Amino acid sequence: MLKRLIAGIIIVGGFLALPNSVWAQPTWTFDPFGKEKKPQKFEDRKLGSEKTADKKFTLPRHFLQNTITHYNYYFNANNKVNTVVEKAKISYKDDYSKLLPFYPYTLDNTAGQKTDLDSVIYTCTAGILIHDLRNDWIDNMYLLIGKAYFFRKEFDSAAMTFQFINFNLFPRKKNEDDSRIVGTNSAAIGSSISIANKEKRNIIQKIVSLPPSRNDALIWLARTQIELNEFGEAGSLINILQNDPNLPKRLRNDLDEVSSYWFYKQAGFDSAATHLEKALSTADTKQDKSRWEFLLGQLYEMNGQYEKASSYYAKAAKHTVDPLMDIYARLNDAKMLKGTGNPKELAKNIDNLLKMARRDKFEAYRDIIYFSAGQLSLQIPDTASSIIYFRKSLKYNETNTPFKNKAFLQLADIAYTQRQYRQAASLYDSLLLTDSTLKTEMARIESRKNALTRLVDAITKIEKEDSLQHIASMPPAERDAFIKKILRKLRKEKGLKDDGSYTGGDIIPFNNNNQPPTDLFATNTKGEWYFYNSSLKSKGFNEFKSKWGNRTNTDNWRRKAAAELPNNNNTVPVPGDVKNKTKTNPKDNVANNQQPGEITYESLLKDLPLTDEKIKQSNDILAESMVDLAKIYQNELDEFELAANTYEDYLKRFPERLLDGEIYLGLYFCYTKLGNTAKAAYYKNLLNTKFRNSISGQMMNNPASLNPKTKDPAATKLYEDIYQFFIEGDFDKAITEKKKADGLYGLNYWTPQLLYIEALYYVRQRNDSVAIGVLGKLIAGNPSSPLKSKAQTMIDVLRRRAEIENYLTNLQITRDTENNIIIPADKPVAKKPVVVPVMKDSVKKSNVPLVSGPFTMALSAPHVVLMVLEKVDPVYINEAKNAFTRYNTENFYGQSMTINKDMLDAEHNLLVITGFADAATALQYYDKIKKAAGNEVSWLPANKYSFLIITNDNLQLLKTNKNIAEYKKLLNTQFPGRF
Repeated sequence: MLKRLIAGIIIVGGFLALPNSVWAQPTWTFDPFGKEKKPQKFEDRKLGSEKTADKKFTLPRHFLQNTITHYNYYFNANNKVNTVVEKAKISYKDDYSKLLPFYPYTLDNTAGQKTDLDSVIYTCTAGILIHDLRNDWIDNMYLLIGKAYFFRKEFDSAAMTFQFINFNLFPRKKNEDDSRIVGTNSAAIGSSISIANKEKRNIIQKIVSLPPSRNDALIWLARTQIELNEFGEAGSLINILQNDPNLPKRLRNDLDEVSSYWFYKQAGFDSAATHLEKALSTADTKQDKSRWEFLLGQLYEMNGQYEKASSYYAKAAKHTVDPLMDIYARLNDAKMLKGTGNPKELAKNIDNLLKMARRDKFEAYRDIIYFSAGQLSLQIPDTASSIIYFRKSLKYNETNTPFKNKAFLQLADIAYTQRQYRQAASLYDSLLLTDSTLKTEMARIESRKNALTRLVDAITKIEKEDSLQHIASMPPAERDAFIKKILRKLRKEKGLKDDGSYTGGDIIPFNNNNQPPTDLFATNTKGEWYFYNSSLKSKGFNEFKSKWGNRTNTDNWRRKAAAELPNNNNTVPVPGDVKNKTKTNPKDNVANNQQPGEITYESLLKDLPLTDEKIKQSNDILAESMVDLAKIYQNELDEFELAANTYEDYLKRFPERLLDGEIYLGLYFCYTKLGNTAKAAYYKNLLNTKFRNSISGQMMNNPASLNPKTKDPAATKLYEDIYQFFIEGDFDKAITEKKKADGLYGLNYWTPQLLYIEALYYVRQRNDSVAIGVLGKLIAGNPSSPLKSKAQTMIDVLRRRAEIENYLTNLQITRDTENNIIIPADKPVAKKPVVVPVMKDSVKKSNVPLVSGPFTMALSAPHVVLMVLEKVDPVYINEAKNAFTRYNTENFYGQSMTINKDMLDAEHNLLVITGFADAATALQYYDKIKKAAGNEVSWLPANKYSFLIITNDNLQLLKTNKNIAEYKKLLNTQFPGRF
């Protein structure tokens, strides 16, 4: 009883202490139904809101209305809003490797919970309608309605609701003039304009009710305007509130939160960090606070304030309950030490990461932890340790594709830097290129991957031919013993009999001769357990290996080995360092030379170069591969020392095969780059002595041709000819000549146009990987070229070629019969022409039709625009058609325009662009497309195409008589100098 009495006194005292504004009638009226009628059974009943102006608001009524509105309506609606936000947070996953979004949820996710947010609006609306509008919870429920609209992404409705609270729920004293306008000089305090209202609330009011929601609504209104990208309006409101003396202290940090968000959305990260630092106390949970601390670390890092960034990363790691954030916070904190040159601190952070990896709590994140440790090791720098950590990251990575790619890429880059090109090629090839996280690195990866693939192929051929020649040079008896030894080894590894005389593929039979098995424990006199005795384990291992060979720990390995034997493909040697590429193991290369399903003495013997003809073939392959290898080192990897060594090895083995001076030129170029003037002069003298008049001699004697910034006229002419071969469709000759030119001039004379049309050729051949490599070179070497975006788009399409073709193959299109338009036969419908504005005096007026030969000019007749292509292969005609189709879609959207292919004669093809009402509209389009062609088909030489306007009748005559010059004469008579 005593507790109830005390509670009653507190509640009654709270109502008695309410300000006068509570007892004043509101200055707005509420008509929930407007012109709509109530349901019939409620026609004679008044809602609580309708009784507001008719009934006195006594203390008991005040108490009853407050209690019911609070606990039956506001409480449930508020919980539901909080639940919607909490669900959105749970479903959202942060990517800590990028700048975090400001809030830990997306409005798309909250908007997806429409049913719950509708329930909030219905509940609050009902609570307002059936209760007296003078109770203390009405404004709070309007604020919930505004929030519900906000989280539904209905920002206009949310802004209207917050404005309604602002205008209609402004507190006024009893008998105060209702015409006072908020934010005017009459509301100013000193020199500041005030739009907020004071919150004078005693301790009892703070216990039994919430603060008025009008000030909160102003802050939510600013946030809504930010989402609407109305940054000017939002900034003005925020600025007024920051200087408003009436804004309560409880909302100062909320205002800083919105201010920070305003700067964040506009990339003003320094100011965003300053305000966010003040707003940390507004975070809903400890995890939200730690997330903002992590974001502060990122913002300060971006602004170069590394000490502050380190401080907030450390706080985030300490406060977070998310293991992934903990890892990234520690990693980013360690990165802040990069400029301090303190390897001890970095080592300490690596040690902390490794301790985390051993804890069960972080078991699911070991791949990320070890990857992070590898990155920190690179900063020390400790490349050996970083390789170990990246490999451990791959070991523990099962499904995390982005981090698997990152680890492969780091290992590939390290191997590339260390000149372990075979290993680098294998690692680059392990990347899943469809991963979007590699988008920024794609051009570099494709360029390196293409070069390394050809490099590894050349090295493999060299090692193979070296090994075969070495075995062939052995004495017959020694060679025979060597081959039989290799044969036994290979057959044992495949689970076949090892006597060399058996040619079948049977599985090794079980030991069914009833001989007792070896007792491994018979000699164990120490009484030790077998697996504690190292000598016994070693003995057992050796006996197993000698009998069964190397076996992986898999089920049914013998059956599996026999089943896979017929499909066994040639294996690639284990990736390794290519610096000692000539020191090869003949055993490995004999093994690599095996044909599928053939493991016999004859199969190993047949490819050995034992005859003069086979020796010549082997030497040809070896010489060609060595030159290819040297050129890849020289022109694509800038490894001039390796290139020079390869050229020198070539000269030792093939002193008579000088390739018209190419070898001397390559050595001169490499030694010049290495600064070895003596050797450069030596090979220059040899080249001038023996091959002065060759292309190589001319190249060497014209130093400008070796400078990437200058163009040799001879080289330019050569590549222009290659360009013409491609355009005209002589692809075999173009590829052959280009290989020769590339060998002479390297990368210096590759133009983006040439690379683009070469890629189109490979696309036509469905050799997508080579096409992607060529496009990658275009992007990497020509970052400012207009063809870069086209190349990027083509790479994306090529990677999805199978998916796109499969989709189009399976696509079934059926016309909806209800929407079919039946056109009567006697009333043909004319095609809607393109509407192009006609400039004054752009077309001459003439009442007499102009005539030139068989052609007649008819200005008012429908026209088409022709693109005439001379000696252009169909693959490039299709690409031009696609380019102008895209151009028309982007620049003449909604206008009826089509492009069709046609032919004039064997050398002239046509693109016919239809849909022009008369000569005037065709001429306007002609001017636009002629100007745009330089960008749209920049890869096509300007002398390969031209444009005309023509009527359909004249087009048919032109296709018959082929006289383009005569028709141009007619056009230039009507439009002087235009054609």
